[in-house]
Amino acid sequence: MLGIRKATAVVLPVLAGSLLLAACASSKSVTATPTPTGTNWLMMATGSVAPSPSASFSARAPLAAATLSPTKSTSPTPRPSSSDCGTSGFRGGQINGADVTAGSTSAVVKWFNPGVPELVSYHILAMSQKLVNGAQPEVPGWVTVTPTGCGWMTGTVTGLTPGTPYVFSVDGQWLREGVDGTYTRTVARSGVVSTT
Repeated sequence: MLGIRKATAVVLPVLAGSLLLAACASSKSVTATPTPTGTNWLMMATGSVAPSPSASFSARAPLAAATLSPTKSTSPTPRPSSSDCGTSGFRGGQINGADVTAGSTSAVVKWFNPGVPELVSYHILAMSQKLVNGAQPEVPGWVTVTPTGCGWMTGTVTGLTPGTPYVFSVDGQWLREGVDGTYTRTVARSGVVSTT
């Protein structure tokens, strides 16, 4: 008896589904046919090709700030701050802090030189942090300093604008091992320092 109930439970839904499908297939379906009235909804106008936009350029206003050229500087003369080659606070392979003493139009930057022979030179760059709308002011050029042994070094950046915040970056230029050429990486950077 139990087997007949199972068979009925399976067969009845299959039969009911088949009958419903057959009934739907035999009925006529009504399809709508469009009857267009009015004007076409897609209108195309003929004409000529639109001209390309033109750009106009004007000369920039001269800047009042002095700039430095990216050439070797005869001033400042790099000098180790002490003969001690202590590395307290220096982290090799990382960007270290640079100490900056700012004046009105110049700043003295101090950083640690590890004194390795692969180090060719340093470039000190002053980057203005003053936000301006429109054309940006020229960045003063960099000051090139030749390393003179292990220890703390200083270099002076000139041509700065009074009352302007700057970040100072010291980039070392290194010889590549086993190949020709050099590469540059930042070895020290200051926080934001304002000129007086």
